[in-house]
Amino acid sequence: MTGSYVAGGDAALISARAAGASGIGPTAGAGLEDSVTTLVRWATRHDVQTAVMRRAQSSLPLSHVWLLVRIATCGPCHPSDLASSFGVDNSTITPKLQRLESEELVKRRPDPTDRRAALVETTPSGIRLLGRLRRARAAILEERLEALPQARRLDVVTALSDLASILE
Repeated sequence: MTGSYVAGGDAALISARAAGASGIGPTAGAGLEDSVTTLVRWATRHDVQTAVMRRAQSSLPLSHVWLLVRIATCGPCHPSDLASSFGVDNSTITPKLQRLESEELVKRRPDPTDRRAALVETTPSGIRLLGRLRRARAAILEERLEALPQARRLDVVTALSDLASILE
């Protein structure tokens, strides 16, 4: 079945789902799950990520970009909160923050509620980089969508926008 991935190589489940014989049946949910899995797998493929980074003219490692996105999304935050959100130790986050700081993509400032602590926030340069990354991803997606007739492209965008609204 195209687009399916099951950890542990459970090919029997995939075959049963494809045949509609496992009790799951060919439901909208199963089809949607397969499609979302394919989209996520495509978007996180190394070659796609590399193309996005190249178009955005960024040499940051992807883990640094994810950290920058998290900081921009959360607003000013403590490095320890960032480490917790990624499920890693502070010692893993610190060198990444230092690199982002050295490239002036984030800055530290004192926490007004706790002078011993620092908050990390995105700089205008960091926001500009995130904008370039977003435009680069959008351009790649638009190129892929060109394979569909114009009316279907609009249907896909509308359906995915609706789904994103429901899930948030």
